[in-house]
Amino acid sequence: MNFFRSRFFVVCVAIAILLALVPTLIAAFGGTDLLRSVMGTVAKPFTMCGSGIANAFNGFIDVFAQYDELEAENEALRAELEELKQKEYNEELLREQNEWLKDYINLHEINPSLRFTDASVISREAGNYSTIITLNRGSAHGVKKNMPVLTDDGLIGYVSEIGLDWCKVSTIVEPSSSIGVYTDREQQLGVLSGDADLRAKGLCKMTYIDGDGNLGIGDKIYTAGGSDSIYPSGLLIGSVSSVDIDSVTGEMVAQVEPSVDFLDLGSIRNVMIVVGLGNSGGN
Repeated sequence: MNFFRSRFFVVCVAIAILLALVPTLIAAFGGTDLLRSVMGTVAKPFTMCGSGIANAFNGFIDVFAQYDELEAENEALRAELEELKQKEYNEELLREQNEWLKDYINLHEINPSLRFTDASVISREAGNYSTIITLNRGSAHGVKKNMPVLTDDGLIGYVSEIGLDWCKVSTIVEPSSSIGVYTDREQQLGVLSGDADLRAKGLCKMTYIDGDGNLGIGDKIYTAGGSDSIYPSGLLIGSVSSVDIDSVTGEMVAQVEPSVDFLDLGSIRNVMIVVGLGNSGGN
């Protein structure tokens, strides 16, 4: 019971009584306004604090509402963007199909005696030089080994390996390639072959040039055909880019730049396979 007799307890009781009596005395002497002012002053910090909390809460609610609105707008914009991308893709696909159709028709006009089947490139040889490609056509589509493959730009190569629904094409820049050719200007005959060094530059070489070897830069090179050739006559290969004399054999050697860019085979998506001559059934 010492607590109730302590000085601290006495002081607390006195303060409590004073706080209880002061408002009463002030009101008795007509000091109501003063009382309100004092109470308002005391309560002001608490009122401001409560108002701040309320405003912060309302702001928090507004932020969530704005976030939902922005999220809905973003979803709408994303949907619109996807629709535009799909439309652009469809238009690009249509343009490619139209271009390919033009190339197809052009090939038929240039080579009316040949029958073609179209094919798409599905993979390329992995390595430093992608000079072997795989197509989505095979024996199930009437494709056979040694059939020529070309684009509207020129000859690519021949079918060297075949499966049921795929085939591999060895290109004319491969060292194993050898083709009888002629030039358009002087009808010079020769043999076009691949070369390991020139392949890195996307080039071929022409050797065994007959006659006086009258070759000029820019002369067009075409397949010569013949009964022992897998290539029909008249397929464009490219043009002469340089002419030199072999220091060992003394023979003329020409470098040929193919019309097809073999350094950028990745840009080739569609090709044509020569599956026959005229209306006959085979090659």
